Amino acid sequence: MPDYDLTQLETYIRYAEYLDTDNPTKSFTEEEISNLWKLDIYKTKSVLRKLRKSGFVRRTRAGKYKLTLAGAVLVKLYKRVKK
Repeated sequence: MPDYDLTQLETYIRYAEYLDTDNPTKSFTEEEISNLWKLDIYKTKSVLRKLRKSGFVRRTRAGKYKLTLAGAVLVKLYKRVKK
């Protein structure tokens, strides 16, 4: 299991939080995510690579990105603790 510090984990969760929707089948293109995060496309791709490597998001066959079940659970837990 990768060794994360809490600030890095929290950063990943905060990015993943934008992809958490009421519709579990919702997926996003890189451009849509770039607009959500207000980042340029190169930085977006870099963050997406890190989130994929960490298991927060996955890439669909159509080339879009969506939260994994583990990513969705961590986001929901984070939101509850944050309240």
